[in-house]
Amino acid sequence: MKIMRPEKAKDVHLNMLFYSVTGAGKTKLLGTANKCEATKPILIIDIDGGMITLAGKKVDIVRPTSFVEIQEIYEYLRHDNTKYRSVGVDSITELQGKLSMGEIMGDLDEEAEYKEIGKAVPPTRQDWLRSAEQIRRFLRAFKDLAVLKDKSRRLHVFITALEKTDETANLTCPQLPGVLALGCGAFMDVLARLTVRERERNDRVRDYRYLQTVAKADDEGVRVLAKNRGGRLGNGIWRPTIDKLVSAWTGDEGGA
Repeated sequence: MKIMRPEKAKDVHLNMLFYSVTGAGKTKLLGTANKCEATKPILIIDIDGGMITLAGKKVDIVRPTSFVEIQEIYEYLRHDNTKYRSVGVDSITELQGKLSMGEIMGDLDEEAEYKEIGKAVPPTRQDWLRSAEQIRRFLRAFKDLAVLKDKSRRLHVFITALEKTDETANLTCPQLPGVLALGCGAFMDVLARLTVRERERNDRVRDYRYLQTVAKADDEGVRVLAKNRGGRLGNGIWRPTIDKLVSAWTGDEGGA
């Protein structure tokens, strides 16, 4: 039995999921990884097809069309990667909705082309359970990339998701099916919600992005699912960038 002690913060790589409504800036936040020494270059796994946000930026992108290709990307990052220092997944919501359910329901061919757009066979409970298990396995696999035994090959992992409000639970959380929406945070070191809020600066009120990193209710009393292990990111970060997140995570700087 090998006895170990917790690693120093500088050796711990971020494993993070941040979620928001459409247009809040998730993809833009991912792109800032290429301006951070600790995370550049980043490889973005684009499921959403929304990379126009990063048009003109020098960012490497791959667009898998099946879970077979997802597996190939994972194996490359785990065993062969010597280039990338971080990986981004945009988004886990579309990965579940398009690739996972698309393959399970037989809606997609190997090029992710819809075979019968008008076909509308509702998924069964077993279909949903199988899809949820695929996403759990995906989250576990990519989480491991941040804790590889060889510290020099570890990757920072950033995953995006859309958000939803569970009215029964009065809770805002990532848009994933069933209990996975509430339990996905168990796989992550950081689960955060990205919003756009008004803030006064220099006697002017303007809209700024805010990354909420602790669980608490919003202005309407709806609880927000969020966490950051060890409280390293504080309650949240205004105008977040990957550089700010990594600096706060390693102790160089704190959150709000």
